[in-house]
Amino acid sequence: MSKFEPVGFVRDVKGDTVSFFLNQGVTLSFGQIVRIDSETRSFYARVVDAGSSSTLNTNEQLREAEGKESFGPYSSFRHVDAILFLERHGENIRSPTFNPNYMDRVYATCEDDHSVLRLSGDLEIGRLRSGEEVLGDVGISVKAIPKMMGMFGMTGSGKTNTELILNARIIDNPETVGLIFDFAGQLLSGKDIGADSGLRNHPLFHTKVRYYSTRDGKLCIGLHTLTPGRLWTIFPDIGKPQVRLARRLYEQLGRCWIEQSLEIYRIEGHAGVGRIIGPQNKNAVSALMSRLSDLPPHLYPPSNYNFIDDVVQNVSQGITCLIDISGLTSEEQQNVTCLTASNVAYHYKQLWERNFDAWVKLPTLLITLEEAHEFLDPEIHKTIFSDIALTYRKYRVGLNAVTPRPSKINRDVFAELWTKVIMKTELKRDRDYLTQNTPYMEYSDTEIKMLDIGEALLISEPQIRFAVPLKVIHYPDYLKTRGKTDYDLPPSKALSEMDERLKRLKAAGESLTTGDKI
Repeated sequence: MSKFEPVGFVRDVKGDTVSFFLNQGVTLSFGQIVRIDSETRSFYARVVDAGSSSTLNTNEQLREAEGKESFGPYSSFRHVDAILFLERHGENIRSPTFNPNYMDRVYATCEDDHSVLRLSGDLEIGRLRSGEEVLGDVGISVKAIPKMMGMFGMTGSGKTNTELILNARIIDNPETVGLIFDFAGQLLSGKDIGADSGLRNHPLFHTKVRYYSTRDGKLCIGLHTLTPGRLWTIFPDIGKPQVRLARRLYEQLGRCWIEQSLEIYRIEGHAGVGRIIGPQNKNAVSALMSRLSDLPPHLYPPSNYNFIDDVVQNVSQGITCLIDISGLTSEEQQNVTCLTASNVAYHYKQLWERNFDAWVKLPTLLITLEEAHEFLDPEIHKTIFSDIALTYRKYRVGLNAVTPRPSKINRDVFAELWTKVIMKTELKRDRDYLTQNTPYMEYSDTEIKMLDIGEALLISEPQIRFAVPLKVIHYPDYLKTRGKTDYDLPPSKALSEMDERLKRLKAAGESLTTGDKI
């Protein structure tokens, strides 16, 4: 069948819903985009439902199926329901102002329609799916990053691959930078994606990415860098009396206030703390000392080094930071992610308020947060990530909330995620949450359930105001296409030439040694 031949014709229209008959031998798929030509206009719609029937009534169908009776001429047909999302009238492209007419022809989209849909973006992540074919590029605009985003899908749906593709594009783009929290330790090496298919295999990894983990000893927050104000982030449920007490101790003891306080409390107890800063509430002292003594020494050593300061500096210079927290406990992961994100985000906010010229030069930041439901659940204490999602867009700080459980994300935060990449989701509670709280997804429950691995639906307002059926680029394929980066280094000398030079140097050294002995 030619791409210019219709796949069917309109049988019924009501509001934004179009039902059309499908021609014999034609197949479509859930979520596929079709074009309906109607006089001087063209309408674009997404397939949301389909059915098959005949002109026989139920009793006649049963009698024929049982072989009891055959009937004269009748028709069998397949009908498809689609939802309108775009109208083209001449050069004007906008949301539909009307709808098609009975008997209007329906066509499968082709490459020519891709330019009309305007799906290309600065950060390409996939290709438009049209049935069994893939058409043009689909991407996310850099301007969409501060408008926040989310990636949702069950385990095995392709979230890790999608994270790799998006962050690889961020590394490639000089206007963007990433702060990535890797909970499972998959993004560096690309576990389960393929051999040599992690961010470390990106050709710019050694110049535009910094990696931090407990295994290389770089993931440390020195006790001497912890001020009382940071206790709110480490202990979200800490009481005000404990923070006031910490501030008094900090004023008297300086940078070593945690070590000295704990030592004094160990030897002298509550009275020792009172000797330094005056009489204090015994319960507040005990609670604060208990919290401080629980800080794990491998993460909070007694030093002046704080890897977060290094992260802030690198991000400001356009260097993406990959923080592997897979070896930490759940509580330690919470501490590291919240402390790091709050410091980096506050740096952007502070420059915006105090040095706007310097802020303008900062790259647009995307914070990738895996297991986002652990930080954005309305039933837990509020974290910095809620503040980032709700208030940091004007500072060009964006959040990418990655989770298999979107239904556990606070509704107010979820409403601020203007870009959503939705992958296969089998749990009905999560599908309902996605379709009920995402524009243009009201009829997509079946489609979300039927998505294959590596397939997704993309919405990125205001650039893309409908659910785009997407085939995400496989990260190993991206690496092959991307190729290696030429750093314009001088060519290396041949190994044979280098070996010969080493031999001459060795011989010269031996002759000098022999001369000294003589």
